[in-house]
Amino acid sequence: MPDGGNEWIIISGANGSLGRAVVDHFAAGERPILALDRSIDLIETGGRPHIRAHAIDLMVEGDVKALLDNVIPRSDRLGLLVNAVGLIWNEPVLKLHGASLQAHSLENWRRVIDANLTAPFVVASLVAARMARKGGGTIINFSSIASRGNVGQAAYSAAKAGIEGLTRTMASELGPLGIRVNAVAPGFFDVPSTRAAMSDEQLKTLADQTPARRLGRTSELLGAIDFLADNDFVNGAVLDVTGGLKL
Repeated sequence: MPDGGNEWIIISGANGSLGRAVVDHFAAGERPILALDRSIDLIETGGRPHIRAHAIDLMVEGDVKALLDNVIPRSDRLGLLVNAVGLIWNEPVLKLHGASLQAHSLENWRRVIDANLTAPFVVASLVAARMARKGGGTIINFSSIASRGNVGQAAYSAAKAGIEGLTRTMASELGPLGIRVNAVAPGFFDVPSTRAAMSDEQLKTLADQTPARRLGRTSELLGAIDFLADNDFVNGAVLDVTGGLKL
């Protein structure tokens, strides 16, 4: 490790269903972890002193930079960012409201784009700046199966398509600085957030439409993240973890 010191793992969106799984996965190791989200009430740190959990608005660039500077000593390295921050949102471009058509809310559009594209960009750019000064590192962004377009998810699909473009651009720009940037694109996983957003009937339909004939297991997504974190020759990739489902 360049210059000695600890090597940190940073996890954004750490309070979500998948984010908490990522925290627990890496907490089994010894590297210090900085877990970030707007709320951290569901992150268990008891008995795990190497986990630091902080509630923060990840779209406020100055606050994120100050937190990174205050929590992580300059002698330490930022080795890995798992950029899982995001917000699933369902809203069609047009919907019937009484006898008239109602357009997608611009307020909701901006909120979804901010949560799924702006916030990940803020975190990734600030972490990359620290990585570049300490010998490089790895960034793994969260895209989605919806990035290619999904009926009823205009804003969410657009944001996730943006994440994939951002991932490939950052990979090209930052590769010479020793920073790899990739993304995972999960399909539908059997986690509380998925079950809260969909009925049992909808989940069964999705499972039946998936060539794997089931929803994904969290361990399978974590395996994909491990692959992207460990393979030094993978850069600018978007790894689908969808069981073969195409929307």
